[in-house]
Amino acid sequence: MSPLQVSLAHVALVEDEALFRDLLCHALERTGQVRVIGSYGSAGEARSGQGMTQADVVLLDIDLGGEDGVTLGRQLRARHPALGIVLLSNHAHLAFARELIAADLTGWAYLLKKSVRDVQTILRAIEGVRRGQVVLDPLLAQGEPGGGRFRHLTARQTELWSLITQGYSNAAIAGHLGLSPKWIDNAVGGLYAALELGTHDPQTNARVSAALLYAREAGDAYLTVLDDPRE
Repeated sequence: MSPLQVSLAHVALVEDEALFRDLLCHALERTGQVRVIGSYGSAGEARSGQGMTQADVVLLDIDLGGEDGVTLGRQLRARHPALGIVLLSNHAHLAFARELIAADLTGWAYLLKKSVRDVQTILRAIEGVRRGQVVLDPLLAQGEPGGGRFRHLTARQTELWSLITQGYSNAAIAGHLGLSPKWIDNAVGGLYAALELGTHDPQTNARVSAALLYAREAGDAYLTVLDDPRE
């Protein structure tokens, strides 16, 4: 699969672990698709950082030495309404993003720190939040969420729903599954119908609605992914 191509994104990092912050900064810069314009070690530094005013996206740790990264993200969004938010966490549990889910907030992502090693995953999240979408970590978007409310979905529809929630575009899904773009477009339309999501209202983005619905169902199910003890 070819690397995800995104227009140059201006990103700020907020992470209190200096080594992880530096490694992430270098990894993003090496892609040639991201320019890190601010790097902060605390919520206070981020609030006063000049780079934040020019950022398209902020990547922030959910636990900033006792300070809440979700609250910081909401504060930064209030100041900069177009700012995309990518939350980074060691916790594979959507309870930490419940405030965002309950508010139907768009333009945010929830990634596990161990997934950041896959640069394509983080680039997908950055591009998704820039477009106002909701993106979940691949480990949090596996299979059907919740308690079986959507058992009527086919296996393919469940797979498409998961990939949409991970930030894949229709074209990227077609490449990932080795299917034609036209087939994927039709199948995604069928998925939206199965989820009873409106597609005719120009004020509603069905892709965002699908991802929010997935996050809400997964969060309600207290979705937790346990680390493999062999790792």
